[in-house]
Amino acid sequence: MSDFLLVHGAGQGAWSWGKVWGHMTAPVQHPPPLYRPRQAVRVHAVDLPGHGADAAQDVASVDISEGARVIANIVERESFTDFTIVGHELGGTVALQAASQLPAVPRRIVLVCGIVPADGGTPASAYPMPARTLIRLCQTFGALSGRDIPVPIGAVNRYWCRGLDQMQQAQTIGHFGPLPLRMLTQPVSLNLNELPCPVTYVVLSNDRLITPARQRAMAARIPGVTVVELDAVHQVAVQHPRALAETLLAA
Repeated sequence: MSDFLLVHGAGQGAWSWGKVWGHMTAPVQHPPPLYRPRQAVRVHAVDLPGHGADAAQDVASVDISEGARVIANIVERESFTDFTIVGHELGGTVALQAASQLPAVPRRIVLVCGIVPADGGTPASAYPMPARTLIRLCQTFGALSGRDIPVPIGAVNRYWCRGLDQMQQAQTIGHFGPLPLRMLTQPVSLNLNELPCPVTYVVLSNDRLITPARQRAMAARIPGVTVVELDAVHQVAVQHPRALAETLLAA
């Protein structure tokens, strides 16, 4: 069974996969056996540069190639050979960029509402106009102040957390960090015709940040893509972690 490398979206971190990680690694037998000769599935959640545990770094200056190098380093360090890369939102762009740079070829890439920019386009182009305006404002104020500018809580609720209940919103906002502005606004060229492995695209059918129609259009840019749908909002890993875990394991 394939191991998994989980790559989070903008402003988040490895923490966002916590519940999914739990469902993917939970023992099949209850109670679990006292001895297991080999762990059947390793699930490694990544902190991209400037995110999560690496939040001390200036996230606004991090580019996509740095994120891709982090993924390649983890694959090499952990000796992954039979593995699947999962990328949520901006993490999907990073996963696609990293795919051809890895020391071993992944079994599959799974994009969960993954951003697949048109050639030369920016990841931020997948967002609605108000969210893109917010990114430009964060860039302006960040340049003036010389520091990362956190996204206002109201905006996180309105776009990234829309559709979650109040407890789920509180759990997400408490960890949500500044946006990786350079990652979001740099033009990207992805050689989608020469990806080294198959791709599955998970469309989130209730996403209020990146609409299902836009997700399907981005998925269609990938030759031979397999598309599945989940009845979930943008923060699917918080709202429906079990359903997402089952979808990833099935892929």
